[in-house]
Amino acid sequence: MKYEKGEILIVSGPAQIKIKKGLCSIIGAEFREGDFTVHKGKSIPVEVMEESQIEIQGEVKKIPHSTIPEKWKQIVEKFSSDLPKIILVLGEVDTGKTFFSTYLANSFISRGFKVSMIDCDVGQSDIGPPGTIGLAVFEKPVVFVSELKPTSLFFLGSHSPGLHLVPAVVGVKELTEMAKEMSDVVIIDTPGWVQGDGGRLLRTSEIDILKPDKIILLQRESELEHLVKRENPQKIERVHVSKKATSTSDADRKLLREKIASQYYQNLKKIELNFKDIATDRVFFLTGQRIYPKSVSVLWAERLSGWEGMLAVTEKPLTFEEQKLLKEEFKVFNVRNILTGKEKNLVVGLLDNEKNCLGLGIIEKIDWEKEKIILHTPINKIEKVKIVQFGSIKFSLEMKEAGFIEPGYF
Repeated sequence: MKYEKGEILIVSGPAQIKIKKGLCSIIGAEFREGDFTVHKGKSIPVEVMEESQIEIQGEVKKIPHSTIPEKWKQIVEKFSSDLPKIILVLGEVDTGKTFFSTYLANSFISRGFKVSMIDCDVGQSDIGPPGTIGLAVFEKPVVFVSELKPTSLFFLGSHSPGLHLVPAVVGVKELTEMAKEMSDVVIIDTPGWVQGDGGRLLRTSEIDILKPDKIILLQRESELEHLVKRENPQKIERVHVSKKATSTSDADRKLLREKIASQYYQNLKKIELNFKDIATDRVFFLTGQRIYPKSVSVLWAERLSGWEGMLAVTEKPLTFEEQKLLKEEFKVFNVRNILTGKEKNLVVGLLDNEKNCLGLGIIEKIDWEKEKIILHTPINKIEKVKIVQFGSIKFSLEMKEAGFIEPGYF
């Protein structure tokens, strides 16, 4: 179909867009040709810069005005003349943070700058699979950040940083330091948890540890002001949420997570990791001294450090009497009881000796007798895996969310 210069379209997913002729601007990037997929729960603006031939399969409507506020363009011009090294983007859920971050990135690229983006929204990941903080270095402008191949990942292991506050701050700091070495500007796209004890603590901790040159507040009124009371006013840029920002339902968020997981966990290989060849992280399992109880039958047991007592793996929960026998046998005050089978479908991070995340895996089972972890992973360099980092989210091999376990359960 032919579209005239100046027309502005909103395309909502699921949809396919094919630019065959002409010039279009999409989220700050200009395209003369290209095929684009808009997934369910997403929508994008297409601004026709000159008469164009565009095929669109899916929902499309014309709007009278650009979805890009004038303030956004002013920020790009201002930042381009004095480029900040680190830009932190804050906003509540469904305020268009990723859209804005993508617009910034595409605009900077068009001006010749090298751009990195860090995606901290582990529950709605665009860079990397669900449960990870992702870093990507742009090679060219993009419509969706999910098109980018991650340069590096930090495994958080959850859809929410709520019970993983310390690793969340460590992860964004680690990736930011890496990104600073590889680009002129680092854009940090944060999740929408900005209020309450945890939201305040996490966001202000990020500000303290990252020391961003500029902080963008994407807000409807003044709902983010509590986060920047201590900051230099010259660092702050306030941006009203676009009227075109749309909300995404919980069901659509779940579908998007499963879609991204399906893309990541392609070409899975079944592998076995011997206990003796690996270390574990964020768990008690394999961090103590192996012991062999005589008073109670267990699948696996370890004496833990100091007052932590001991760990015992069993098929059924230990009774009060069984726990008492173990405490007496090993002179401990605490027995940490783990049930075998709880590990099925658990997502884990696979790290090398330098603690670099090589990729993710999904546990099939832990064979306590043969002392092996059996899992499925898309990564190739299995021999480099030296650390297994346990998370709390589960995905089935059919790429369906399969529940959660308590962080540090093992």
